[in-house]
Amino acid sequence: MNNSKKMMIGLLALIFVFGTATTQAAPNKSTASSSAAKAPIVVEADELYFSDSTGDLYAKGNVQIKQNDDKVEADRLNGNTRKNEVWTDGKALLSRPGMELTTTGMRYNLNDHSGSMQSSKGTIEKLHITSKSITTTPAQTSLNEGTITGCPAEVPDYHISADRVEIWPGDKMIAYNAKFWIKNTVIFSLPKYQSSLQEGEGASVAFPKPSYSSDNGFGISQHLEYPFSPHLAAFADLDYYSRVDFKPMYGLISRNGNFTAKLGYGNEENDDHDWIKKEPELSFKLDSQRLGSSPLRLNASAAWGQWNEGKVRGTHSGFKLYLSHDPIALGSKAALKIGTGFDRNFYGYNDANNSVLHFDSLLDMNPSSRLNTWIGYSYSSNIGTTPYEFDRIDVSKEGRIGFMYQVDRLNGLGVKVRYDLEHGHTEDIDYTWRRNLHCFEADITYRAKRSEVRVKVDAVKW
Repeated sequence: MNNSKKMMIGLLALIFVFGTATTQAAPNKSTASSSAAKAPIVVEADELYFSDSTGDLYAKGNVQIKQNDDKVEADRLNGNTRKNEVWTDGKALLSRPGMELTTTGMRYNLNDHSGSMQSSKGTIEKLHITSKSITTTPAQTSLNEGTITGCPAEVPDYHISADRVEIWPGDKMIAYNAKFWIKNTVIFSLPKYQSSLQEGEGASVAFPKPSYSSDNGFGISQHLEYPFSPHLAAFADLDYYSRVDFKPMYGLISRNGNFTAKLGYGNEENDDHDWIKKEPELSFKLDSQRLGSSPLRLNASAAWGQWNEGKVRGTHSGFKLYLSHDPIALGSKAALKIGTGFDRNFYGYNDANNSVLHFDSLLDMNPSSRLNTWIGYSYSSNIGTTPYEFDRIDVSKEGRIGFMYQVDRLNGLGVKVRYDLEHGHTEDIDYTWRRNLHCFEADITYRAKRSEVRVKVDAVKW
């Protein structure tokens, strides 16, 4: 009789068909199977012991237990099919979307996707972590006596250590009694620290970032958040530049599931080094919303406040709507991105107002693993005027083209060109050298049309 069998444990009905007697060890690769209305649990092992009366399970040798995208691997594993639980005192590997952990000692419920682990190391939400103990559910993971970093090195260039870290996938993390390290040196500490894990943001911003530009001079920037409650935190953007001095922004931020509200007082800069001082500004930003089952996403924001730009000072209010299409695949190495939007602004200074209609398109191509190229077009129709340089549109019909080539493991070279299609001239030509600095990355850019140098050093994004 064939001793090779595959065991599939249903979540509702358990119907086992064994090639040998129940509870008898199988010397070869063991299998057994069942059919169930829901996704089954699949167990593979060199040796398998199972009790039909109690549901107890013991597996030994190359053990793999899977259900959908959850997988547990170990050399020895105990479990109970009626409780959908597995556990071990030895080494195990847990894999599920957004998480991969190597642990010594664990107990995990495959049905609830929850459990506890000891002496763990791995990745959670692209964060590299270590922890003395972990508890996890689909909604939240908690680390006790843990470290987190975006650097995969055995001795990371930077990391945060904390008595406890709470992680809400795709939302935020909070570290308690947090210490911030560069190599083996603590540079500062906070009783409580919060960081966003939303797309486009990351905890690497907690570390000071050096920079240089011909306009601002040498600079250092840092973003900090201190939570008061699950949805409310104080924040501070601490920016200092040798030529324009201290340019902070501070206030309160509230992340509430589908939207973010922020009350900020301080300075903000655009890409042309135009500064505006908000005294203060209240803003609301709706998280990107998919429209039904369509490939379209809506982004929306609104703001009210007082703007100060030297001699130009007054109230400002407005809203922005932007509709984007999911990237359209053009073969395996290219994608087309398109979107359109509408802005409406009202200014207290001279009672000015304007309306801006946007259209954007970008063809992104990756001919090889080393080369990324792009070509795009943007159109902005401006009806009305703005009294501020900060939000003035310089080019209404813009063409852009560029590439970034990875020369070797540490170095990349790129060129980016912007064209003013309405007036028929080149607006910008930027040459960039990108240098990998282990767990940091430096971009050195020469903006030829402006005779400007920019240097940006940032920790690897989490």
